[in-house]
Amino acid sequence: MAPFYPEELIQEVIASHDIVDIVSEYVKLKRSGRYLMGLCPFHNEKTPSFSVSPDKQIFYCFGCGAGGTVVNFIMRNENLDFIEAIKFLADRARINLPEGDERGDEAKRYKQKQLIYEINVETARFFHSQLNGPEGESARKYLAKRRISNRTIVHFGMGYAPNAWRALKEHLQSKGFEEADMTRAGLIIDQKQKGSYDRFRNRIIFPIIDLRGNVIGFGGRVLDDSLPKYLNSPETAVFNKSRNLYGLNFAKNASNQTLIIVEGYMDVISLHQNGIINTVASLGTALTKEQAGMIKKYCNEVIIAYDSDAAGQAAVLRGMDVLADAGCRVKVLCLKEGKDPDEFIREKGPERFKRALNESKSLIEYKVELLEQKYDINSIEEKIEFVNQIAEVFAKVENSVERDVYIKKIAEETGIRSEAIIAEIKKNVYKNRRKSSKPVKTVKRNTGYNENIVNEKRNNANNNLNTRLLSAEKMLINLMCDDKSLFNKVKELIRAEDFNHEIHQKIAAIIYTLRANGETIDPVKIVSRFDKDEMQTVASILHAETNFEDDYKAALELINTIHKEKNILKIKESLQEGNVEKLNTLLMEYKNK
Repeated sequence: MAPFYPEELIQEVIASHDIVDIVSEYVKLKRSGRYLMGLCPFHNEKTPSFSVSPDKQIFYCFGCGAGGTVVNFIMRNENLDFIEAIKFLADRARINLPEGDERGDEAKRYKQKQLIYEINVETARFFHSQLNGPEGESARKYLAKRRISNRTIVHFGMGYAPNAWRALKEHLQSKGFEEADMTRAGLIIDQKQKGSYDRFRNRIIFPIIDLRGNVIGFGGRVLDDSLPKYLNSPETAVFNKSRNLYGLNFAKNASNQTLIIVEGYMDVISLHQNGIINTVASLGTALTKEQAGMIKKYCNEVIIAYDSDAAGQAAVLRGMDVLADAGCRVKVLCLKEGKDPDEFIREKGPERFKRALNESKSLIEYKVELLEQKYDINSIEEKIEFVNQIAEVFAKVENSVERDVYIKKIAEETGIRSEAIIAEIKKNVYKNRRKSSKPVKTVKRNTGYNENIVNEKRNNANNNLNTRLLSAEKMLINLMCDDKSLFNKVKELIRAEDFNHEIHQKIAAIIYTLRANGETIDPVKIVSRFDKDEMQTVASILHAETNFEDDYKAALELINTIHKEKNILKIKESLQEGNVEKLNTLLMEYKNK
Protein backbone atom coordinates (compact mmCIF):
# COMPACT_ATOMS: atom_id res chain seq x y z
CA MET A 1 0.00 0.00 0.00
CA ALA A 2 1.32 3.45 -0.91
CA PRO A 3 2.13 5.65 2.10
CA PHE A 4 -0.21 8.48 3.04
CA TYR A 5 1.15 11.85 4.14
CA PRO A 6 -0.91 14.50 5.95
CA GLU A 7 -1.66 17.69 4.03
CA GLU A 8 0.34 19.74 6.58
CA LEU A 9 3.43 17.62 5.96
CA ILE A 10 3.05 17.84 2.18
CA GLN A 11 2.77 21.64 2.40
CA GLU A 12 5.86 21.72 4.63
CA VAL A 13 7.81 19.73 2.03
CA ILE A 14 6.67 22.10 -0.74
CA ALA A 15 7.43 25.21 1.35
CA SER A 16 10.95 23.93 2.08
CA HIS A 17 11.93 24.43 -1.56
CA ASP A 18 12.18 27.51 -3.72
CA ILE A 19 10.77 26.51 -7.10
CA VAL A 20 13.38 28.68 -8.82
CA ASP A 21 16.22 26.69 -7.21
CA ILE A 22 14.68 23.37 -8.27
CA VAL A 23 13.78 24.38 -11.83
CA SER A 24 17.19 26.05 -12.35
CA GLU A 25 18.82 22.63 -11.99
CA TYR A 26 16.97 21.50 -15.13
CA VAL A 27 16.25 24.70 -17.07
CA LYS A 28 18.42 27.74 -17.80
CA LEU A 29 16.27 30.64 -16.63
CA LYS A 30 16.54 34.34 -17.40
CA ARG A 31 14.75 37.19 -15.68
CA SER A 32 11.88 38.78 -17.59
CA GLY A 33 10.15 41.32 -15.36
CA ARG A 34 8.65 39.54 -12.34
CA TYR A 35 9.05 36.15 -14.01
CA LEU A 36 11.87 33.85 -15.05
CA MET A 37 11.76 32.40 -18.57
CA GLY A 38 13.44 29.44 -20.22
CA LEU A 39 13.07 26.72 -22.84
CA CYS A 40 10.39 24.27 -21.76
CA PRO A 41 11.79 20.87 -20.70
CA PHE A 42 8.50 19.16 -21.63
CA HIS A 43 8.33 19.97 -25.35
CA ASN A 44 10.71 21.07 -28.10
CA GLU A 45 10.89 24.81 -28.71
CA LYS A 46 13.34 27.44 -29.87
CA THR A 47 11.70 30.46 -28.23
CA PRO A 48 11.38 30.44 -24.41
CA SER A 49 7.77 30.00 -23.34
CA PHE A 50 8.36 28.25 -19.99
CA SER A 51 7.70 30.70 -17.14
CA VAL A 52 8.38 30.48 -13.39
CA SER A 53 6.84 32.84 -10.84
CA PRO A 54 9.14 33.29 -7.79
CA ASP A 55 6.39 35.21 -5.97
CA LYS A 56 3.69 32.57 -6.41
CA GLN A 57 6.01 29.53 -6.48
CA ILE A 58 4.34 28.02 -9.57
CA PHE A 59 5.37 27.38 -13.18
CA TYR A 60 3.49 27.49 -16.47
CA CYS A 61 4.42 26.89 -20.10
CA PHE A 62 2.60 29.08 -22.61
CA GLY A 63 3.60 26.66 -25.34
CA CYS A 64 2.38 23.26 -24.13
CA GLY A 65 0.23 24.21 -21.16
CA ALA A 66 2.25 22.35 -18.51
CA GLY A 67 1.92 23.99 -15.11
CA GLY A 68 1.71 23.54 -11.36
CA THR A 69 3.83 23.54 -8.22
CA VAL A 70 7.36 22.32 -7.57
CA VAL A 71 5.88 18.84 -6.96
CA ASN A 72 4.29 18.75 -10.42
CA PHE A 73 7.56 19.86 -11.98
CA ILE A 74 9.50 17.03 -10.31
CA MET A 75 6.78 14.51 -11.21
CA ARG A 76 7.02 15.38 -14.90
CA ASN A 77 10.75 15.91 -15.11
CA GLU A 78 11.80 12.85 -13.09
CA ASN A 79 8.90 10.66 -14.26
CA LEU A 80 7.70 10.10 -10.67
CA ASP A 81 4.26 9.66 -9.18
CA PHE A 82 3.02 12.07 -6.50
CA ILE A 83 4.28 10.10 -3.48
CA GLU A 84 7.67 9.52 -5.12
CA ALA A 85 7.98 13.26 -5.87
CA ILE A 86 7.15 14.14 -2.25
CA LYS A 87 9.80 11.69 -1.06
CA PHE A 88 12.28 13.16 -3.56
CA LEU A 89 11.72 16.70 -2.27
CA ALA A 90 11.54 15.69 1.39
CA ASP A 91 14.91 13.98 1.11
CA ARG A 92 16.46 17.11 -0.40
CA ALA A 93 15.12 19.20 2.49
CA ARG A 94 16.08 16.60 5.09
CA ILE A 95 12.48 16.30 6.18
CA ASN A 96 11.59 13.01 7.84
CA LEU A 97 8.51 11.29 6.39
CA PRO A 98 6.51 9.02 8.69
CA GLU A 99 6.68 5.91 6.51
CA GLY A 100 9.83 4.32 5.18
CA ASP A 101 10.58 1.93 2.37
CA GLU A 102 11.63 -1.50 3.60
CA ARG A 103 14.31 -1.75 0.92
CA GLY A 104 17.61 -0.14 0.03
CA ASP A 105 19.35 3.11 0.92
CA GLU A 106 16.14 4.98 1.65
CA ALA A 107 15.33 2.55 4.45
CA LYS A 108 18.82 3.00 5.89
CA ARG A 109 18.53 6.80 5.83
CA TYR A 110 15.10 6.62 7.43
CA LYS A 111 16.29 4.32 10.22
CA GLN A 112 19.40 6.48 10.79
CA LYS A 113 17.23 9.58 11.21
CA GLN A 114 14.95 7.77 13.64
CA LEU A 115 17.97 6.69 15.67
CA ILE A 116 19.30 10.27 15.83
CA TYR A 117 15.88 11.46 17.03
CA GLU A 118 15.99 8.84 19.80
CA ILE A 119 19.50 9.89 20.83
CA ASN A 120 18.49 13.56 20.84
CA VAL A 121 15.46 12.90 23.05
CA GLU A 122 17.57 10.97 25.56
CA THR A 123 20.18 13.73 25.44
CA ALA A 124 17.56 16.40 26.15
CA ARG A 125 16.34 14.37 29.14
CA PHE A 126 19.89 14.01 30.43
CA PHE A 127 20.64 17.73 30.17
CA HIS A 128 17.34 18.62 31.84
CA SER A 129 18.04 16.25 34.74
CA GLN A 130 21.53 17.76 35.14
CA LEU A 131 20.02 21.25 35.40
CA ASN A 132 17.85 20.07 38.30
CA GLY A 133 20.69 18.16 40.02
CA PRO A 134 23.70 19.23 42.11
CA GLU A 135 25.81 19.90 38.99
CA GLY A 136 23.30 22.44 37.73
CA GLU A 137 23.33 24.84 40.69
CA SER A 138 25.37 27.51 38.90
CA ALA A 139 23.11 27.22 35.83
CA ARG A 140 19.96 27.55 37.95
CA LYS A 141 21.37 30.68 39.58
CA TYR A 142 22.18 32.13 36.17
CA LEU A 143 18.63 31.51 34.88
CA ALA A 144 17.12 32.93 38.09
CA LYS A 145 19.21 36.07 37.57
CA ARG A 146 17.75 36.29 34.05
CA ARG A 147 14.27 35.90 35.62
CA ILE A 148 13.49 32.67 33.79
CA SER A 149 10.81 30.76 35.69
CA ASN A 150 10.76 27.01 36.35
CA ARG A 151 7.61 26.76 34.25
CA THR A 152 9.41 28.32 31.28
CA ILE A 153 12.41 26.03 31.78
CA VAL A 154 10.13 23.00 31.55
CA HIS A 155 8.16 24.47 28.62
CA PHE A 156 11.31 24.87 26.51
CA GLY A 157 12.97 21.72 27.89
CA MET A 158 16.05 23.69 28.94
CA GLY A 159 18.99 21.86 30.48
CA TYR A 160 22.62 22.01 31.56
CA ALA A 161 25.69 20.28 30.11
CA PRO A 162 27.95 19.45 33.07
CA ASN A 163 31.53 20.65 33.18
CA ALA A 164 32.94 17.22 32.31
CA TRP A 165 34.54 15.77 29.19
CA ARG A 166 32.50 12.58 28.77
CA ALA A 167 29.40 12.80 31.00
CA LEU A 168 26.91 12.69 28.11
CA LYS A 169 28.85 10.04 26.18
CA GLU A 170 28.92 7.71 29.19
CA HIS A 171 25.21 8.29 29.86
CA LEU A 172 24.23 7.47 26.27
CA GLN A 173 26.42 4.38 26.29
CA SER A 174 24.62 3.22 29.44
CA LYS A 175 21.38 3.48 27.44
CA GLY A 176 22.77 1.22 24.72
CA PHE A 177 23.66 3.80 22.05
CA GLU A 178 26.79 3.38 19.91
CA GLU A 179 29.58 5.96 19.86
CA ALA A 180 29.44 6.21 16.06
CA ASP A 181 25.76 7.17 16.22
CA MET A 182 26.49 9.83 18.87
CA THR A 183 29.05 11.31 16.47
CA ARG A 184 26.51 11.30 13.62
CA ALA A 185 24.11 13.13 15.92
CA GLY A 186 26.77 15.81 16.48
CA LEU A 187 26.85 15.27 20.24
CA ILE A 188 30.41 14.03 20.63
CA ILE A 189 33.61 15.01 18.86
CA ASP A 190 36.01 12.27 17.84
CA GLN A 191 39.70 13.21 17.77
CA LYS A 192 42.43 10.63 17.29
CA GLN A 193 44.80 12.13 19.87
CA LYS A 194 42.29 13.01 22.61
CA GLY A 195 39.71 10.36 21.82
CA SER A 196 36.01 11.20 21.78
CA TYR A 197 34.47 13.78 24.13
CA ASP A 198 31.25 15.74 24.64
CA ARG A 199 30.63 18.69 22.33
CA PHE A 200 28.63 20.62 24.97
CA ARG A 201 30.27 21.25 28.35
CA ASN A 202 29.41 23.72 31.13
CA ARG A 203 26.63 25.38 29.13
CA ILE A 204 22.94 26.17 29.43
CA ILE A 205 21.29 23.91 26.86
CA PHE A 206 18.40 24.82 24.54
CA PRO A 207 16.86 21.86 22.67
CA ILE A 208 15.94 22.83 19.08
CA ILE A 209 12.57 21.33 18.14
CA ASP A 210 11.10 21.13 14.65
CA LEU A 211 7.49 21.72 13.60
CA ARG A 212 6.54 18.09 14.26
CA GLY A 213 7.96 18.08 17.79
CA ASN A 214 11.22 16.25 17.05
CA VAL A 215 14.39 17.28 18.90
CA ILE A 216 16.69 17.94 15.96
CA GLY A 217 19.65 19.65 17.65
CA PHE A 218 20.89 21.75 20.55
CA GLY A 219 22.20 25.20 21.34
CA GLY A 220 24.46 25.88 24.30
CA ARG A 221 25.26 29.17 26.08
CA VAL A 222 28.21 29.76 28.41
CA LEU A 223 27.59 30.97 31.98
CA ASP A 224 30.36 33.57 31.87
CA ASP A 225 32.08 35.75 29.25
CA SER A 226 34.14 32.97 27.66
CA LEU A 227 33.99 32.36 23.92
CA PRO A 228 32.26 31.16 21.88
CA LYS A 229 29.24 32.57 23.69
CA TYR A 230 26.87 30.25 21.81
CA LEU A 231 27.55 26.81 20.36
CA ASN A 232 25.11 24.96 18.10
CA SER A 233 24.90 21.38 16.92
CA PRO A 234 26.63 20.80 13.60
CA GLU A 235 24.54 19.87 10.57
CA THR A 236 23.34 16.28 10.73
CA ALA A 237 20.87 14.06 8.89
CA VAL A 238 18.06 15.75 10.84
CA PHE A 239 19.41 19.26 11.50
CA ASN A 240 20.07 22.03 9.01
CA LYS A 241 20.32 25.38 10.75
CA SER A 242 19.55 27.35 7.57
CA ARG A 243 16.19 25.57 7.26
CA ASN A 244 14.98 25.86 10.85
CA LEU A 245 14.01 28.57 13.34
CA TYR A 246 14.16 28.35 17.12
CA GLY A 247 10.72 28.67 18.71
CA LEU A 248 8.69 28.23 15.50
CA ASN A 249 7.12 25.06 16.93
CA PHE A 250 5.40 27.33 19.50
CA ALA A 251 5.13 30.56 17.47
CA LYS A 252 3.18 28.88 14.65
CA ASN A 253 0.24 28.57 17.05
CA ALA A 254 0.08 32.32 17.71
CA SER A 255 -3.29 33.82 16.76
CA ASN A 256 -1.99 36.89 14.93
CA GLN A 257 -0.41 37.12 11.48
CA THR A 258 2.84 38.73 12.64
CA LEU A 259 6.13 37.04 13.53
CA ILE A 260 8.89 38.72 15.53
CA ILE A 261 12.43 37.65 14.66
CA VAL A 262 15.09 38.01 17.35
CA GLU A 263 18.73 36.99 17.49
CA GLY A 264 19.09 34.71 20.50
CA TYR A 265 17.53 31.85 22.39
CA MET A 266 17.11 33.96 25.53
CA ASP A 267 15.25 36.65 23.58
CA VAL A 268 12.71 34.07 22.38
CA ILE A 269 12.34 32.53 25.84
CA SER A 270 11.96 35.88 27.61
CA LEU A 271 9.30 37.12 25.19
CA HIS A 272 7.38 33.83 25.29
CA GLN A 273 7.44 33.92 29.08
CA ASN A 274 5.82 37.36 28.90
CA GLY A 275 3.03 36.20 26.60
CA ILE A 276 4.59 37.27 23.28
CA ILE A 277 4.70 33.81 21.70
CA ASN A 278 4.85 34.89 18.06
CA THR A 279 8.65 35.11 18.37
CA VAL A 280 11.39 33.07 16.67
CA ALA A 281 15.17 33.25 16.31
CA SER A 282 17.56 32.30 13.55
CA LEU A 283 20.09 29.69 14.63
CA GLY A 284 23.32 31.65 14.74
CA THR A 285 23.25 32.49 11.04
CA ALA A 286 22.14 35.38 8.87
CA LEU A 287 18.56 34.86 7.69
CA THR A 288 18.42 32.50 4.71
CA LYS A 289 15.98 32.19 1.82
CA GLU A 290 14.78 28.90 3.29
CA GLN A 291 14.04 30.51 6.66
CA ALA A 292 12.29 33.42 4.95
CA GLY A 293 10.13 30.92 3.06
CA MET A 294 9.15 29.22 6.33
CA ILE A 295 8.36 32.56 7.93
CA LYS A 296 6.14 33.65 5.06
CA LYS A 297 4.12 30.47 5.40
CA TYR A 298 3.00 31.47 8.90
CA CYS A 299 2.56 35.22 8.73
CA ASN A 300 1.83 38.27 6.61
CA GLU A 301 4.10 40.66 8.50
CA VAL A 302 7.56 40.29 10.02
CA ILE A 303 9.10 42.50 12.69
CA ILE A 304 12.89 42.25 13.03
CA ALA A 305 13.96 42.88 16.63
CA TYR A 306 17.74 42.46 16.62
CA ASP A 307 20.23 44.04 19.02
CA SER A 308 20.59 47.79 18.63
CA ASP A 309 24.39 47.66 18.28
CA ALA A 310 26.27 48.01 14.96
CA ALA A 311 26.36 44.27 14.31
CA GLY A 312 22.63 44.05 14.96
CA GLN A 313 21.89 46.90 12.55
CA ALA A 314 23.97 45.24 9.82
CA ALA A 315 22.06 41.98 10.38
CA VAL A 316 18.77 43.88 10.15
CA LEU A 317 19.69 45.27 6.72
CA ARG A 318 20.65 41.82 5.43
CA GLY A 319 17.61 40.13 6.93
CA MET A 320 15.02 42.65 5.80
CA ASP A 321 16.05 42.31 2.14
CA VAL A 322 15.89 38.50 2.32
CA LEU A 323 12.42 38.69 3.88
CA ALA A 324 11.21 41.32 1.41
CA ASP A 325 12.40 39.18 -1.50
CA ALA A 326 10.35 36.30 -0.05
CA GLY A 327 7.26 38.52 -0.20
CA CYS A 328 7.01 39.46 3.50
CA ARG A 329 5.93 42.88 4.71
CA VAL A 330 8.90 43.88 6.86
CA LYS A 331 9.15 46.22 9.84
CA VAL A 332 12.03 46.97 12.21
CA LEU A 333 11.80 47.34 15.98
CA CYS A 334 14.23 49.96 17.28
CA LEU A 335 14.92 49.59 21.01
CA LYS A 336 16.87 52.70 21.94
CA GLU A 337 16.47 52.12 25.68
CA GLY A 338 17.74 48.53 25.75
CA LYS A 339 20.37 46.58 23.90
CA ASP A 340 18.24 43.52 23.14
CA PRO A 341 14.57 42.42 23.59
CA ASP A 342 15.37 40.23 26.61
CA GLU A 343 17.07 43.09 28.48
CA PHE A 344 14.38 45.57 27.44
CA ILE A 345 11.47 43.45 28.60
CA ARG A 346 13.17 42.69 31.94
CA GLU A 347 13.80 46.38 32.61
CA LYS A 348 10.72 48.00 31.04
CA GLY A 349 8.09 45.23 31.14
CA PRO A 350 5.98 43.53 28.46
CA GLU A 351 3.49 46.37 27.96
CA ARG A 352 6.27 48.83 27.14
CA PHE A 353 7.70 46.28 24.71
CA LYS A 354 4.31 45.83 23.01
CA ARG A 355 4.02 49.59 22.59
CA ALA A 356 7.46 49.60 20.99
CA LEU A 357 6.30 46.84 18.63
CA ASN A 358 3.38 49.00 17.51
CA GLU A 359 5.85 51.79 16.73
CA SER A 360 8.06 49.57 14.54
CA LYS A 361 9.35 51.27 11.42
CA SER A 362 8.63 50.08 7.90
CA LEU A 363 11.49 48.73 5.80
CA ILE A 364 11.71 51.96 3.79
CA GLU A 365 11.38 54.22 6.83
CA TYR A 366 14.22 52.37 8.57
CA LYS A 367 16.54 52.63 5.55
CA VAL A 368 15.74 56.30 5.08
CA GLU A 369 16.52 57.07 8.74
CA LEU A 370 19.86 55.24 8.51
CA LEU A 371 20.81 57.34 5.49
CA GLU A 372 19.69 60.54 7.23
CA GLN A 373 22.00 59.67 10.12
CA LYS A 374 24.85 58.87 7.75
CA TYR A 375 24.83 62.06 5.63
CA ASP A 376 24.89 65.76 6.50
CA ILE A 377 22.37 67.32 4.12
CA ASN A 378 23.75 70.77 4.91
CA SER A 379 26.78 69.79 2.86
CA ILE A 380 26.17 69.97 -0.91
CA GLU A 381 28.38 66.94 -1.66
CA GLU A 382 26.76 64.81 1.05
CA LYS A 383 23.29 65.98 0.06
CA ILE A 384 23.90 64.77 -3.50
CA GLU A 385 25.19 61.40 -2.24
CA PHE A 386 22.22 61.17 0.14
CA VAL A 387 19.74 61.64 -2.72
CA ASN A 388 21.61 59.11 -4.88
CA GLN A 389 21.41 56.55 -2.08
CA ILE A 390 17.76 57.34 -1.42
CA ALA A 391 17.00 56.85 -5.12
CA GLU A 392 18.49 53.35 -4.93
CA VAL A 393 16.21 52.53 -2.00
CA PHE A 394 13.08 53.98 -3.63
CA ALA A 395 13.77 52.17 -6.90
CA LYS A 396 12.88 48.91 -5.13
CA VAL A 397 9.55 50.20 -3.78
CA GLU A 398 6.71 48.76 -5.85
CA ASN A 399 3.92 50.66 -4.11
CA SER A 400 3.75 53.97 -5.96
CA VAL A 401 1.70 55.68 -3.23
CA GLU A 402 4.27 54.78 -0.56
CA ARG A 403 7.09 55.94 -2.81
CA ASP A 404 5.34 59.24 -3.56
CA VAL A 405 4.89 60.00 0.15
CA TYR A 406 8.59 59.51 0.85
CA ILE A 407 9.66 61.48 -2.23
CA LYS A 408 7.67 64.49 -1.01
CA LYS A 409 9.11 64.12 2.48
CA ILE A 410 12.71 63.98 1.20
CA ALA A 411 12.08 66.90 -1.16
CA GLU A 412 10.86 69.06 1.73
CA GLU A 413 13.80 68.09 3.95
CA THR A 414 16.52 68.60 1.34
CA GLY A 415 15.06 71.37 -0.80
CA ILE A 416 15.58 69.24 -3.91
CA ARG A 417 12.66 69.14 -6.36
CA SER A 418 10.56 65.95 -6.42
CA GLU A 419 11.09 65.76 -10.19
CA ALA A 420 14.86 65.50 -9.72
CA ILE A 421 14.52 62.69 -7.17
CA ILE A 422 12.07 60.85 -9.46
CA ALA A 423 14.54 61.15 -12.33
CA GLU A 424 17.26 59.50 -10.20
CA ILE A 425 14.84 56.75 -9.19
CA LYS A 426 14.05 56.02 -12.84
CA LYS A 427 17.77 55.74 -13.59
CA ASN A 428 18.15 53.17 -10.82
CA VAL A 429 15.07 51.22 -11.95
CA TYR A 430 16.52 51.03 -15.46
CA LYS A 431 19.95 50.06 -14.12
CA ASN A 432 18.46 47.32 -11.92
CA ARG A 433 16.53 45.89 -14.85
CA ARG A 434 19.65 45.75 -17.00
CA LYS A 435 21.55 44.00 -14.21
CA SER A 436 18.84 41.44 -13.49
CA SER A 437 17.82 40.54 -17.02
CA LYS A 438 18.72 40.47 -20.65
CA PRO A 439 15.99 40.82 -23.28
CA VAL A 440 14.22 37.52 -23.71
CA LYS A 441 11.70 36.99 -26.43
CA THR A 442 8.62 35.75 -24.61
CA VAL A 443 5.21 34.54 -25.61
CA LYS A 444 2.69 37.33 -25.18
CA ARG A 445 0.48 36.80 -22.15
CA ASN A 446 -3.13 37.49 -23.07
CA THR A 447 -5.87 37.96 -20.51
CA GLY A 448 -7.87 34.93 -21.65
CA TYR A 449 -6.84 31.31 -22.11
CA ASN A 450 -5.36 29.36 -24.96
CA GLU A 451 -8.37 27.05 -25.23
CA ASN A 452 -6.67 24.97 -27.96
CA ILE A 453 -3.98 23.85 -25.49
CA VAL A 454 -5.51 23.35 -22.06
CA ASN A 455 -8.88 22.31 -20.73
CA GLU A 456 -10.42 22.11 -24.21
CA LYS A 457 -12.90 19.38 -23.38
CA ARG A 458 -13.76 20.47 -19.86
CA ASN A 459 -14.69 24.07 -20.63
CA ASN A 460 -16.31 23.92 -24.05
CA ALA A 461 -19.51 25.13 -22.42
CA ASN A 462 -17.71 28.26 -21.24
CA ASN A 463 -16.03 29.15 -24.53
CA ASN A 464 -18.81 31.57 -25.41
CA LEU A 465 -18.29 33.67 -22.30
CA ASN A 466 -17.12 37.15 -23.24
CA THR A 467 -13.46 38.04 -22.83
CA ARG A 468 -14.15 40.98 -20.49
CA LEU A 469 -15.83 38.73 -17.94
CA LEU A 470 -13.13 36.05 -18.09
CA SER A 471 -10.39 38.64 -17.81
CA ALA A 472 -12.04 40.47 -14.89
CA GLU A 473 -12.55 37.25 -12.93
CA LYS A 474 -8.99 36.14 -13.60
CA MET A 475 -7.49 39.47 -12.54
CA LEU A 476 -9.61 39.64 -9.37
CA ILE A 477 -8.48 36.14 -8.34
CA ASN A 478 -4.85 37.11 -8.85
CA LEU A 479 -5.30 40.36 -6.92
CA MET A 480 -6.68 38.43 -3.95
CA CYS A 481 -3.66 36.12 -4.11
CA ASP A 482 -1.11 38.93 -4.52
CA ASP A 483 -2.49 41.44 -2.01
CA LYS A 484 -3.02 39.61 1.29
CA SER A 485 -5.00 42.48 2.83
CA LEU A 486 -7.44 42.83 -0.06
CA PHE A 487 -9.70 39.87 0.72
CA ASN A 488 -11.25 41.36 3.86
CA LYS A 489 -12.06 44.56 1.96
CA VAL A 490 -13.94 42.86 -0.90
CA LYS A 491 -15.33 39.61 0.54
CA GLU A 492 -18.75 41.20 1.17
CA LEU A 493 -18.93 42.56 -2.38
CA ILE A 494 -18.55 39.27 -4.24
CA ARG A 495 -19.07 35.60 -3.35
CA ALA A 496 -17.44 32.51 -4.78
CA GLU A 497 -20.65 31.60 -6.59
CA ASP A 498 -20.69 35.04 -8.26
CA PHE A 499 -17.80 33.95 -10.49
CA ASN A 500 -19.18 32.67 -13.78
CA HIS A 501 -16.39 30.42 -15.07
CA GLU A 502 -16.42 26.95 -13.48
CA ILE A 503 -12.70 26.91 -12.66
CA HIS A 504 -12.87 30.48 -11.35
CA GLN A 505 -15.69 29.46 -9.01
CA LYS A 506 -13.63 26.56 -7.65
CA ILE A 507 -10.55 28.76 -7.10
CA ALA A 508 -12.66 31.44 -5.38
CA ALA A 509 -14.28 28.80 -3.15
CA ILE A 510 -10.82 27.60 -2.04
CA ILE A 511 -9.75 31.19 -1.33
CA TYR A 512 -12.83 31.75 0.84
CA THR A 513 -12.25 28.42 2.64
CA LEU A 514 -8.59 29.21 3.34
CA ARG A 515 -9.49 32.54 4.91
CA ALA A 516 -12.38 31.02 6.88
CA ASN A 517 -9.84 28.60 8.38
CA GLY A 518 -7.47 31.43 9.24
CA GLU A 519 -4.94 30.46 6.56
CA THR A 520 -3.16 32.77 4.12
CA ILE A 521 -4.15 32.78 0.46
CA ASP A 522 -1.30 30.80 -1.07
CA PRO A 523 -1.22 29.98 -4.84
CA VAL A 524 0.61 26.72 -4.07
CA LYS A 525 -2.16 25.58 -1.71
CA ILE A 526 -4.76 26.50 -4.32
CA VAL A 527 -3.06 24.65 -7.18
CA SER A 528 -2.47 21.59 -4.99
CA ARG A 529 -6.21 21.12 -4.41
CA PHE A 530 -6.99 20.38 -8.06
CA ASP A 531 -6.63 17.16 -9.99
CA LYS A 532 -3.98 16.69 -12.67
CA ASP A 533 -6.21 17.81 -15.56
CA GLU A 534 -7.42 21.03 -13.91
CA MET A 535 -4.11 21.84 -12.24
CA GLN A 536 -2.49 23.09 -15.44
CA THR A 537 -5.40 25.43 -16.15
CA VAL A 538 -5.32 26.76 -12.58
CA ALA A 539 -1.57 27.35 -12.86
CA SER A 540 -2.15 29.33 -16.05
CA ILE A 541 -4.81 31.45 -14.32
CA LEU A 542 -2.71 32.18 -11.23
CA HIS A 543 0.35 32.92 -13.36
CA ALA A 544 -1.16 36.18 -14.62
CA GLU A 545 0.63 39.38 -13.57
CA THR A 546 -1.20 42.15 -11.72
CA ASN A 547 0.27 45.62 -11.67
CA PHE A 548 -2.18 48.26 -10.44
CA GLU A 549 -1.35 51.48 -8.63
CA ASP A 550 -4.28 50.97 -6.25
CA ASP A 551 -5.27 47.31 -5.73
CA TYR A 552 -8.47 48.14 -3.86
CA LYS A 553 -9.72 50.55 -6.52
CA ALA A 554 -8.83 48.03 -9.23
CA ALA A 555 -10.68 45.27 -7.34
CA LEU A 556 -13.83 47.42 -7.08
CA GLU A 557 -13.74 48.07 -10.83
CA LEU A 558 -13.23 44.38 -11.58
CA ILE A 559 -16.12 43.37 -9.29
CA ASN A 560 -18.34 45.92 -10.99
CA THR A 561 -17.33 44.54 -14.40
CA ILE A 562 -18.09 40.98 -13.31
CA HIS A 563 -21.58 41.88 -12.09
CA LYS A 564 -22.34 43.91 -15.22
CA GLU A 565 -21.04 41.33 -17.68
CA LYS A 566 -22.96 38.56 -15.93
CA ASN A 567 -26.07 40.71 -16.23
CA ILE A 568 -25.41 41.11 -19.97
CA LEU A 569 -25.21 37.33 -20.34
CA LYS A 570 -28.55 36.96 -18.58
CA ILE A 571 -30.04 39.63 -20.88
CA LYS A 572 -28.86 37.68 -23.94
CA GLU A 573 -30.38 34.49 -22.54
CA SER A 574 -33.67 36.29 -21.92
CA LEU A 575 -33.69 37.58 -25.50
CA GLN A 576 -33.18 34.06 -26.79
CA GLU A 577 -35.96 32.75 -24.52
CA GLY A 578 -38.30 35.59 -25.46
CA ASN A 579 -39.03 36.28 -21.76
CA VAL A 580 -40.03 39.98 -21.89
CA GLU A 581 -40.78 40.34 -18.16
CA LYS A 582 -37.42 38.90 -17.14
CA LEU A 583 -35.70 41.01 -19.79
CA ASN A 584 -37.20 44.26 -18.47
CA THR A 585 -36.15 43.41 -14.91
CA LEU A 586 -32.58 42.67 -15.99
CA LEU A 587 -32.38 45.87 -18.06
CA MET A 588 -33.45 47.93 -15.04
CA GLU A 589 -30.83 46.18 -12.87
CA TYR A 590 -28.13 46.83 -15.46
CA LYS A 591 -29.11 50.49 -15.76
CA ASN A 592 -28.95 51.00 -11.98
CA LYS A 593 -25.51 49.41 -11.54
